Amino acid sequence: MENKRILIAEDSEIEGMILERALKSAGYQVSRAADGQQALEQHLAVSKFDLLITDISMPGLSGIELIWHARERNVLPPTIVLTSNKSEEASLKSLEIGALDHLTKPYNLPLILAKVKITLGRT
Repeated sequence: MENKRILIAEDSEIEGMILERALKSAGYQVSRAADGQQALEQHLAVSKFDLLITDISMPGLSGIELIWHARERNVLPPTIVLTSNKSEEASLKSLEIGALDHLTKPYNLPLILAKVKITLGRT
């Protein structure tokens, strides 16, 4: 089985750790970034990832800006967006600029693992 590489961009340390642990337990290679700028400059610009999971609301470079800049640099992998904003506006905007799916926080781990598997084509 090919080991898929996933980048998590999440400013919440606890949420990032929980998601990272769940994805690693499912057999994925996982890297984490504390914000959009770190995700773009220290990860996406230097390594290839099979999937990006990003929070929308982060200090500095937001998830929307991260998607936009990564797409402009041609380094945007398939993307799932996490948002605590219950409005549809942020979710729609992320889908318009390149995200494939979104989840509203709090999300449940079985659901996100299923969406990751589907997005990566591992059905």
